[in-house]
This record gives sequence, C-alpha cells and structure tokens, in this order.
Amino acid sequence: MISKLLGHTQVQTKARYAHLAAEPVRMATDAVAQDLMKYLG
Repeated sequence: MISKLLGHTQVQTKARYAHLAAEPVRMATDAVAQDLMKYLG
C-alpha cells in the first residue's frame, strides 16, 4: 500500500522499504494525512 501511495512502480523500490516496522510507517502516513487535511479541508 505504501509503495502505491508513493507511486513506486518497481518491486525493487518497494523492497527497500519492506524491512520497516509497521508502526513508524503508520505514524508517518498519519502525519502526512494530517498535513494534507490542513490544505484540503
């Protein structure tokens, strides 16, 4: 899902981030979403 959000089209790119723990990724995604909501909503 993260690779789709970031526009990665190659599996090799996704593999670079596969080792990351789920919680820090979720927290980063939430932070980006909150920033976007400031501009969109």
